[in-house]
Amino acid sequence: MRRTRLRDERAELQEAARILLSRPWVTKQGQPEEYRLIYRHQDALRQWFQRMAGWALVVTTEMAKLEKQPAVHQPWMRIPEFLHPRDYALFAYALWFLEGLQRDEQFLLSDLIDAIGEEALRNGVHFDWTSYEHRLSMVRALKKLRDLGVLQAVDGEEMGWARDENQNVLYEATRVSRYVMNRFPRDFASYQTIDELYEADTFIGADGSTELESWAAAHRRHRVIRRFLVEPVVYDADFSDDERRYVQTQRSFLVDRIEQATGLVGRRFREGLLFTWTESTSEFELFPGDSTLSDVCLLVAHALVQRVRAGDASITPADDGRYHMPLTGLEAVVMELRERHAARWSKELREKGIAALTRDLLTTMAEWRFVHWDGADVWLLPALSRYVGAYMTDGHEEEGAHAGAIPIVPSGTV
Repeated sequence: MRRTRLRDERAELQEAARILLSRPWVTKQGQPEEYRLIYRHQDALRQWFQRMAGWALVVTTEMAKLEKQPAVHQPWMRIPEFLHPRDYALFAYALWFLEGLQRDEQFLLSDLIDAIGEEALRNGVHFDWTSYEHRLSMVRALKKLRDLGVLQAVDGEEMGWARDENQNVLYEATRVSRYVMNRFPRDFASYQTIDELYEADTFIGADGSTELESWAAAHRRHRVIRRFLVEPVVYDADFSDDERRYVQTQRSFLVDRIEQATGLVGRRFREGLLFTWTESTSEFELFPGDSTLSDVCLLVAHALVQRVRAGDASITPADDGRYHMPLTGLEAVVMELRERHAARWSKELREKGIAALTRDLLTTMAEWRFVHWDGADVWLLPALSRYVGAYMTDGHEEEGAHAGAIPIVPSGTV
């Protein structure tokens, strides 16, 4: 009976950790069951994430949020709806404005843009609201805030203002607006580098005692575990020499702690540790997904692995377990696969130009760390061989199976 209770407790803890990892936050009003689960296990969750990843868990009477700061910022971490750096600036300025409001306080868009314009000028930045492009940036920032549940439109809509600056919108601030931005020990503007965020020399244990642990040891553990929790694939070559030695010597410790807390299963390969979900979960964006493009990525991986095994002269070994091939060679592979399997592909993929389709595939595969793409050169990365697939033929799979579902924090997660 005791063993069953422990299993149930661990399963609940893992589910709560997955929820925190996959969402910007959880509100009591919007996701009551998830909130109650996190609230019930908050002490254990707070202790684990603080010690192992250096992340703070914020739990209030209304919401729960894990402040996830990545160790390395990757291109896919962008907010996909944003098209210009100005969009991010206006997003941050809007949050600054909202933090000064009372709960559920209503305000007009004209009040918001006036306040942002004045504050930006004090910082040496000028937003020209007579410019349609600047207004569109504000619209994209506001729509993202609405999508995240940070504010609600009571009357009117942003695009009306974008088309005519004399129109207005009435908004209401929600209760999560003050918790969107991560907290820092001192004024954020005083930090010059990301490493300065790791300024504490000691870490407080669950019982209130101070752990005598060096800054360097904690900093190294935090960076390593953050990368495993946030990035889809991390190779040994991606780490510094000190971090790589830590990963190689502490493999069992890392695999055991991460699996117990999250359910992610780690396996050691020659090029690094790979963590996967053994079962599909809707909490994360996973590979392979449900799109035809994801299927084509598996097909391309299958074809490339076959060519490597056959000693294809156009694919040459490189360092760290990588292989190099020209972009034109990959385009030829994609063309051959489309000619063979076009009937199974979507109309969009059948009709798209080979160069454009190849670049779409490369973009997706690069985000999952299966390839590295630089102009006319493509490098095949080791994880590519773990995620191959082929269509069923006569009721049997030709070859290939993926090792599991690789997790990734959804693009644009705050």
